[in-house]
Amino acid sequence: MPPGPATPIRLAVCRVSCRVRCRSVVWPMTIAVCLAVIAASIPHPSAAADRNEARFRRLLTGRHDEARVAALRSVPSDFQSRLYALPIVADALETLCEDARFDRAMKQGQPELPGGVRLMIDFIGTIDRPEATASLVDLLDCGRLTWAMASIQTLCKHQHHTAIEDVIGLIDSEAFEASYGFRFTLARGLTEMKHPDAWEGLAKLFERVDGQLAHRLDQEFQRVTSEDFEGDEERFQAWRGLVGLTPAAKSPSPDALDKAAEILRQDGKPELPLPQRMGLQPAKSAASYAREKRLKPSHYYGINIYAKRLLFVIDRSGSMKTVVGGHARIQRAKMELITAINGLDEQCQFGILVFDNDVRAWREELVEANETNKRNAIRFVEYLSAGRSTNTYAALRRSLNFDPQLEAVFLLTDGEPTYGQVVNPSAILLDILRRNEVHNVTINTIAIAVEPLMATFLRNLSEPSNGEFREVR
Repeated sequence: MPPGPATPIRLAVCRVSCRVRCRSVVWPMTIAVCLAVIAASIPHPSAAADRNEARFRRLLTGRHDEARVAALRSVPSDFQSRLYALPIVADALETLCEDARFDRAMKQGQPELPGGVRLMIDFIGTIDRPEATASLVDLLDCGRLTWAMASIQTLCKHQHHTAIEDVIGLIDSEAFEASYGFRFTLARGLTEMKHPDAWEGLAKLFERVDGQLAHRLDQEFQRVTSEDFEGDEERFQAWRGLVGLTPAAKSPSPDALDKAAEILRQDGKPELPLPQRMGLQPAKSAASYAREKRLKPSHYYGINIYAKRLLFVIDRSGSMKTVVGGHARIQRAKMELITAINGLDEQCQFGILVFDNDVRAWREELVEANETNKRNAIRFVEYLSAGRSTNTYAALRRSLNFDPQLEAVFLLTDGEPTYGQVVNPSAILLDILRRNEVHNVTINTIAIAVEPLMATFLRNLSEPSNGEFREVR
């Protein structure tokens, strides 16, 4: 036998050769020993499976998010393979939720919910099994806001109806009070459930919200029919009453009115003046009154302002000095903003950001739209003047982080970004829309005499957040 490393298999084979030459009587025993040694050196299928599973788990819980993504994408798409991977992914997700690395990432300005973790949540949601639902329901209480929001979205998108009660229970959570983005995610999720219990949960949520979200829900409620209540007309009508959409009472028919008049004459009583068509309307319910009150909009550049907590973001770059129609762009922008501020309901809270190279806030937090604050805001606006370059990215980043209760942003600009950390419009668009998945702020944009490419950028910034785009010449 040629020389080589003394592996267990090689040593066993050498011993067998010697014994064959020297002691033919031990041949059967030697063969048995040799086969045993060889068998022990060959990986058992279950051992190989265990190693693969351990490696898969290490990749999911490791430091590199790209490895998590690659590991999940390596799982075959057939149901049995995904079902086999489910407990491993669920266990890894529970481990990650307790990992302090994600707290440090947030402090460094990185997303608390990396793409790989989001993919793990989505993976679990695609499997229609009680254990998958239970894993995502556990995540609702994990203490990480963005993870809980991703779990809500996944449970509702894939219509895990057994989780509806758990999702509705979040209306009474601290996160619901603390974050507009969380309230928005919860409302959108319950809408996607497409279930009578979810619609009734939304009626409870509707009582607790106002402004932009109340407006969005009101639009959604208009499209609900008895089919969404599985044909249960009585339940559907009761729900309409809960959200302030109680149908008007039917007017008596002409025959009924004639019959009532005849009865009165027969009784010998003086004939009463009866209307020919009785428009009996029920008194407004508390839900109807509150609904109308909170949905009454003011306006900015023709855009209805339904939000109760909003931020005006104004470009004051050098190009805003350009004169159009006898007025500098910034002068016209100031007049429009002053009109909008004057029209705000006193229940609103508002703020103002202005930007050129830098971003400057009128106040560091949202303030009530009372007369004093309106007057001070208008004075601030009146003194604005045009500055230098256009740092659009910084203004948008500051907007999304301005207040956790912020509902809407109104961005006014007259040109493409020319300064700051990111100036490419496509890169700004991708980054801001990704970050807004957590905040769910409605971004409205007003373009003043911009080039077509910039108009497209601003329109694409608004539409995914259900905002409006206005182009002003």
